[in-house]
Amino acid sequence: MARKPQKPAQPNPAPPKADTALADFTETYFTQFGATVHTNQSTADARLDVQLPPALATHFGREQVRLSFHTSEPESGFELVAHGSRVFDQMMTFLDARSAFSVQRAPARYAGGEALMSAIRPTNASVSRLRLQERMRTVFAFTWRITYRADDKRQEIYTIWMDDDGRPLTQPGAAETQPPAVDLERMLADAEAVPAEHNEAGELLPPKLPPLTQLVRLAEQARNYATFHADVRCVSHEAEILPRLYKTLNRLLTYYQQQIDEIQTARDPEGERRRVLEADLQRKVAEEIENHRLRVEVELLGYVALETPTAVADLTLTTGRREVTVRVEQDRYSGKLRRPPCFACGAETTDLTIDYRGHITCERCTHLCATCNELVCTACGVAPCPVCGAENCENCGSVCWACGERACAQHISVCPTCGDSVCHSCQVECAACGVRQCKSHLRLDGVASTQDAPALICARCAVRCPGCQQYSAHTGVCSASGQRFCENCLTPCASCGQIVGPGFYQIDPADRKPYCHACLRECPICHALSHSMTECTICQRSGCATCVKRCVVCARSVCTEHGMKMPGCGHVVCNRDLEECCICHDLVCPRCTDSCAICTRFHCERDTVGCVQCGQEYCSDCVNSMGLCATCAAVDVAGVAVDRRALAWGAHEQAQAVAPHYHWVVISNRRYDIYVGEGAMMSTAVVVVDRQPDRRRVVHVRRFSALDRLRGMLGV
Repeated sequence: MARKPQKPAQPNPAPPKADTALADFTETYFTQFGATVHTNQSTADARLDVQLPPALATHFGREQVRLSFHTSEPESGFELVAHGSRVFDQMMTFLDARSAFSVQRAPARYAGGEALMSAIRPTNASVSRLRLQERMRTVFAFTWRITYRADDKRQEIYTIWMDDDGRPLTQPGAAETQPPAVDLERMLADAEAVPAEHNEAGELLPPKLPPLTQLVRLAEQARNYATFHADVRCVSHEAEILPRLYKTLNRLLTYYQQQIDEIQTARDPEGERRRVLEADLQRKVAEEIENHRLRVEVELLGYVALETPTAVADLTLTTGRREVTVRVEQDRYSGKLRRPPCFACGAETTDLTIDYRGHITCERCTHLCATCNELVCTACGVAPCPVCGAENCENCGSVCWACGERACAQHISVCPTCGDSVCHSCQVECAACGVRQCKSHLRLDGVASTQDAPALICARCAVRCPGCQQYSAHTGVCSASGQRFCENCLTPCASCGQIVGPGFYQIDPADRKPYCHACLRECPICHALSHSMTECTICQRSGCATCVKRCVVCARSVCTEHGMKMPGCGHVVCNRDLEECCICHDLVCPRCTDSCAICTRFHCERDTVGCVQCGQEYCSDCVNSMGLCATCAAVDVAGVAVDRRALAWGAHEQAQAVAPHYHWVVISNRRYDIYVGEGAMMSTAVVVVDRQPDRRRVVHVRRFSALDRLRGMLGV
């Protein structure tokens, strides 16, 4: 028969963390009260053999106790230490009786006054008086038990250390954010009992306690810090409670919903059972919510007044004009020095300076007034002048009402307009009279100002121009009206030279120059004012440049009756030089219209036709039905042969390329020389030269293939 394999031996489980913490607390507890503790670590379950001192032996009723911290059944002779056990309750009872209040005194480790005397170095003062004394500085430790109750129970011991002024020494984020320079726990361990005092009868007196009002005030402040600590911890505790609450509520909802769904409608027609279950569900949900509600209790367990011997030196410093008393303290236990704080930044300082008001300042917070040369701290304030940048104290500087900066006496003045004291950076001198005043009272000069250099003028110098409605100090008087205008609006008459303003001069359309009304005459034709009058050459009527104009052909001056303004181009042509189209007899401008190069007659744009061979435009009478002009149509009859080496247009780039490949003949009309070349395969080429003296040039070059010639003959 096979033997079953044996399971390997399981190691003894490690004690829970709660048991370990309780064992450490118990060992520290008995060691603190002078008991001899022997630890047995041979097994997984730690045990303590404690030899009790007389005070503890009287309280526990025996001289030796053997303690076990495992939750299982303890061995014979050992007592279980757990929350709620008899031994633990005896320990708490003894602790409550002794830890309500305790007065201790730290030993003095540092003696002598060398460090105390060299703690500060005055920079501008000397020591006139010195007084040394020894005193006790008290530090208080308040221990609170914070209980968190919900569906479970948690407790926490929280200790807050405070000085006799109520400032916390160990809590970051309070009045002192720096950690304490002294190990408070170590100092408490090194503390000794306060020496007993006897009265005149030799009787032992109880230790002197701090005033009750001070203890109450410090306890209230310590409770506030403990409450704040508990509020912070409640966030994490509630985060752990909520999942358990949701799990419990989900279980209740699932169970009751299942019960409600199983009720048949026929057995509960009025829904009474469903309503009972729903009411029961609501009651249980409210009970679970109330059971999981977090409640916090803050209870004071005890407090300790720890006296620290302190050496105090009161030094009277004098600068010759002021005396200041400063205090330097040295903790005789740790040797730490407490120097006087800077009045401006609050930091302790070694190299201290006394300002003109008697404030103690450090080197970083000391400033020198540029006017009175007095030392000023940052709290009293020096401010740079917005004009010169020199730092001034409040006695030497004045606050500008415009910008709020403090300016020196040389760069601030009273505005003559509003009477306020304004610095010179907020004031500007008038560009006309030079009086300095606020910028808000000045106006922009419309004449002298430019985009890069604006000129500001005061209200007395500013004159509003009636022409452009701008303010300016650069004005003049119109000779025609006597009104005052700015220089931008005034202009000299081009005829008499008098200065006139807007409304009292007119721009002559003939020469675009200004003329005053005295130099203008009324046109008898249009009754408009004009400086110059012109007579019509034909009727001798006088008129302005608008009514009497020059003919573009003969340059004679003609009025509107003896001349005509052409509708297309706007040129004025006298009646003698008017031309009409030879075809439709419409009037055409002789300046803008060229005459036909064949018949020399004028023709309008509608009766203009281009030749298909030479590409030039002629009147419709000079172009046949095949699209050839009369000149090109007579090439075969009147054309004259030309040697290709004697061609006048041989230097033309485009025409030069076709010249060697054709035999050329030329035929001319009144304007153009038309060269026609015969090439191989019945191909032809045409070169047209404009022979006008001022425009002699090649105007047209074209090649025609045999197919092109055939299409031309057929009229396609």
